[in-house]
Amino acid sequence: MNNRDLGAKYAAFGWNVMKMNGNDMADVVKVLAEARAFSGNGQPTMILMTTEMGAGVDFMMGSHKWHGVAPNDEQLAAALAQLPETLGDY
Repeated sequence: MNNRDLGAKYAAFGWNVMKMNGNDMADVVKVLAEARAFSGNGQPTMILMTTEMGAGVDFMMGSHKWHGVAPNDEQLAAALAQLPETLGDY
């Protein structure tokens, strides 16, 4: 077993292992609902989520630069313009 394959490692110990695309809200909702169906059966569940840093914003994607750094007003406007949804009035 590859010790870097967390899913295989946890499955070997009897866990129910699920995977999701953390940048796809429909997939997140679907997998969380599926995970809920497993609760209470005596078997722990883990969810492995893959994500892309800065997904959906061209100048943030794939860069560690934005972790812990707030965009300025111009960068914020550009980022929000590229995203299909926001959480409302920011």
